[in-house]
Amino acid sequence: MLVRALLVTGLALLAGSSDARGQDENPVLKLIKGKVKDPAKPFALVVEFKVKAGKEKEFEAAFKPCLAATRKEPGCVAYHLNRDPDHPELYVMYEQFKGLAGLEAHMKEKHTQTLLATVIPMCEGDPKIKVYAVPSE
Repeated sequence: MLVRALLVTGLALLAGSSDARGQDENPVLKLIKGKVKDPAKPFALVVEFKVKAGKEKEFEAAFKPCLAATRKEPGCVAYHLNRDPDHPELYVMYEQFKGLAGLEAHMKEKHTQTLLATVIPMCEGDPKIKVYAVPSE
């Protein structure tokens, strides 16, 4: 429930809602910032979703516009939705950004806000977010 609350609160903050509980920063970004050592360096996110039975096609369709739009964002390196062939209700989103500024801009995009508002209710439980450092080349 924590991640769901963070996403809902984050969406409210991004949309300028009065339910932002007086917080200045998107709680999802705050969570990720706590894991990223250098905000100017690339990092990756893996987000796992467990989709309610019968919602798989609708879930995938909701992602299509956001996949295309996000890949065009200047701060995005990679943005891919993957489905587990052994457990068709499980999806993993792989995201890589050039730095925190790229993620911050991504979270403010209308396509991102629309996506989260659409797909979160289709999920069983909270999405699981894991942050990864991208080693220097």
